[in-house]
Amino acid sequence: MPKEQSLQKAMDYIEKNLTKDISYYDIAQEAGISVPHFYRLFKRLTGDTVGAYIVRRRISLAANDLVDSNKSIVSIAFEYGFESHDVFTRAFKRVYGMSPSKYRKSSTLVPLKRLTAISDQSVMDEHQMKFSLLHTEGFTVAGLECGAVQWDSDGAIGRLWSEFLAYLEKIQLIQDKVTMYGICEHDTCRNGGFIYMAAIGIDSGTELPPGMIKKFITPQNFFQASVPECISTPDAYAGAIGYARSLGYALKDNDIIEVYDGIFQNPDVNRFRLLIPIM
Repeated sequence: MPKEQSLQKAMDYIEKNLTKDISYYDIAQEAGISVPHFYRLFKRLTGDTVGAYIVRRRISLAANDLVDSNKSIVSIAFEYGFESHDVFTRAFKRVYGMSPSKYRKSSTLVPLKRLTAISDQSVMDEHQMKFSLLHTEGFTVAGLECGAVQWDSDGAIGRLWSEFLAYLEKIQLIQDKVTMYGICEHDTCRNGGFIYMAAIGIDSGTELPPGMIKKFITPQNFFQASVPECISTPDAYAGAIGYARSLGYALKDNDIIEVYDGIFQNPDVNRFRLLIPIM
């Protein structure tokens, strides 16, 4: 199995089995990699343990049940694998800062305690992704598009970047300060296929030559992952999206954006930032 599919298969397996017993062995077997390898990969991607991730996902779903159902707190605790009301309550308090009963009675939706996403970065090394919250004002990009498939298994995205960079050289659109973007267009996602855009940031009034497409990125909030050289693009996507979800962020149905501060090169050997849209 290609390495880049391993983490996504592991995350999918966890998500489908949150109400069941999950062992590291089960997850690693589903992903087709060894337990130590999976544990190291997950830690490198998120700076967190697999166990903490699973508990947060279970607590997040349990919180939804507290609000949206009439199930007893005990039955919810058992459903998500907690051995007793007390164990569930302690875990719930660590994540939400209050007891399940108080949460159920609350008149407003209480967010998870999300400090792990933006604090204690000093304990993370240069080989781990780092996370932060980001609000962007609207900006304009211009570029070329192609039809793509998951993991770029047919090489279409790689060919698009080569074509795009050659195109820029011909029209001399490169500016003094360059930011380039790889944009996965959410509206086009169908059965593993999507439209991908290789783009460069431009002033909104810039005139474009024939063949280039202009796109406006609306003001919005992002869960941002800073991706080091050693982490592949597919692994970064799987890890960042899963980690944001585990922290209770509601993902927004907008484009996911790769940001390259400078001229694009191979993302697997160059740092980039991955922007996951959130509510």
